[in-house]
Amino acid sequence: MSSVTITFIDLGDDQVSVRTDAVPPAIGRRLTRAEALAMEFLGTSFRRGAEVIYDRNQVPAISLALELNDPEGLGHAATPCIRDRARDVISSISTHSPGAGVNIDQVHYTRQAS
Repeated sequence: MSSVTITFIDLGDDQVSVRTDAVPPAIGRRLTRAEALAMEFLGTSFRRGAEVIYDRNQVPAISLALELNDPEGLGHAATPCIRDRARDVISSISTHSPGAGVNIDQVHYTRQAS
């Protein structure tokens, strides 16, 4: 099972920052259905002038989970139960399905032909 986390942050002055743990797009890279849908959201955001950042450390919820497991961060302040839950969250979002996925180039080609 694949998952993609996207956070929209209103920066004020009509500016939006979009942060995601998704892998940056690459031509020919096969995508799962969740990744393909996420790429459509991210592409639309970019075309509308939003800043799009592909870095899981910039996604607030993921950043917190990483910091809860970091001894230099909040690792010593968190109980073992909290660290275990944060570790579960990190492992669930870091696991990508090796399935066949969706050929995003074919999706766009098919839509243009319609």
